[in-house]
Amino acid sequence: MKQVWTIVKWEFINRVKTKLFLITTFLLPFFMGAMFYLPTILMNLEPEELTEIGLVYEDGLDTLVERFQSQVAMSHRLKDGNPQFIIFRYEDEKTALDSVSMKSIDGYLYIPSSVLDTGQVNYFGHSLSNIKIFSQLRRTLNQVVIEQRMLDQDIDISLVGALSRNIRFDTFEVDDEGITSEGNELTSFLLPLMFLMILFMTVFMSGQLLLRSVMEERTNRTIEILLSSVTADEIMRGKILGLGALGLIQMIFYLICGLIVTEYKELTIVDYSQIPIFFIYFVTGYLFYASIFAAMGTLFKSEQEAQQSSGIISIVAILPIAFSSYFITNPGSAFTVASSYIPPLTPFMMILRVGTKSVEYTEIILSTLLMIVSCWLMLKLSGKIFRIAILLYGKRPTFKEIIRWAKT
Repeated sequence: MKQVWTIVKWEFINRVKTKLFLITTFLLPFFMGAMFYLPTILMNLEPEELTEIGLVYEDGLDTLVERFQSQVAMSHRLKDGNPQFIIFRYEDEKTALDSVSMKSIDGYLYIPSSVLDTGQVNYFGHSLSNIKIFSQLRRTLNQVVIEQRMLDQDIDISLVGALSRNIRFDTFEVDDEGITSEGNELTSFLLPLMFLMILFMTVFMSGQLLLRSVMEERTNRTIEILLSSVTADEIMRGKILGLGALGLIQMIFYLICGLIVTEYKELTIVDYSQIPIFFIYFVTGYLFYASIFAAMGTLFKSEQEAQQSSGIISIVAILPIAFSSYFITNPGSAFTVASSYIPPLTPFMMILRVGTKSVEYTEIILSTLLMIVSCWLMLKLSGKIFRIAILLYGKRPTFKEIIRWAKT
């Protein structure tokens, strides 16, 4: 056991100093945060460029169009205070279409005479990527059309605001004891997803470090020196535990960053009782995949081959992320529950479901026992492959050979 802890300390101390670990630990959360928040911040900035829009409309809409242009000019301004939109009127669609094709204007609106009945309006533009422009024009025109309908019915348009005021839908969470607390439906969706992303990143980054460590020491024959004083099993256990400790530090740091953001943004009151459950699934998930990566490090001659094979494993584990919107919104469906008891998916699926507060403690216990058994079997299987393949050089072993080693 003393030799195992020596390897644990060596792996931990040497890897914690690397630039890769420091970058992924301290810069990745800020990079991920920038990916989530920067687009929103940029979208909310005041526009800086003038947008030129053409307008084609049928007879009988002069009053509506006048009010629409006036409302656009008052409501939408550039950063310098000037109007954001310049609207040009065209007699026919062909002239407007030609102007768009020659890029004289950014696009044009076609308003048919039936707009008050159908609400149908067409927009033709050279580029349709700026959804913010569509949203602004749609919202303004919608308001003007509603007001025009009310005027046609001799209804005071000053009542528009009061009559079209949205209802306020407050949400509250109820715990098992019947105690209610203010909740947020958006946060109830995002928080489990945040936990899932943290678990996935830490498990697989630690696993990739383990894979690279085994391959490096096997390639430069360092492993032969180690085997003169320790067994192959002790090397594997030491590496798994040492790099697992690194992953644990990363996970704690990511969790702290995530919880700080949620508290600062007042997104939710985090249920801290879920944190120990998160640690359980990290440990079991890491041990399961680390045993696979440790064995893989002995089977390939180049890091490129190993990365390709580990990518296939990552695809399996990334399925809960790919289908997270379904799993979070349907935590009790048969498909979601069944997926929670497939060992390669269990840690990630259970984290999602625990985050939605739709899991009974019996399910947590059963899934934990399942992962403990799965980890034991995978560690035992990987240990057999590791012991035999660690000193094999030359051609890569065949699948039949690997199966034979596993049966020994």
